[in-house]
Amino acid sequence: MRLGAVMRVITIPLVIGLAASSARSDVEMTITVRLSSFAFDPAYVRVKAGVPIRLRLANESDGGHNFSAPTFFAASSLPPGSSGPSDGKVEVGPHQTVEVAMVPRSPGKYPLTCTHFLHGLFGMEGTVEVTP
Repeated sequence: MRLGAVMRVITIPLVIGLAASSARSDVEMTITVRLSSFAFDPAYVRVKAGVPIRLRLANESDGGHNFSAPTFFAASSLPPGSSGPSDGKVEVGPHQTVEVAMVPRSPGKYPLTCTHFLHGLFGMEGTVEVTP
């Protein structure tokens, strides 16, 4: 009996915490993409049009990479006062993490690649899908 009472006390805050967490995800979602030699993980990213996201790019390798998706960045907007990649690519140095806040606007599938020499050829490619 006593264990059941303890479980109820523990479960209630957990459920409240999950509800608050899911409500927050409608406001902003963080998507982490790991860059390594020579892959994006995940290589297929799906986001919803009009929902603010924080794109976290984490380079786990000893060499530099970039997240090049010019058409995706062009079809998105940035929060007031922030700057995004002017040429549609984000450079990420070795063992660095870069974050970009944005709002995807136009549904579609956008190509993603690393434009460093031969990286795309070695398989460092992917897709960003924006759903309606």
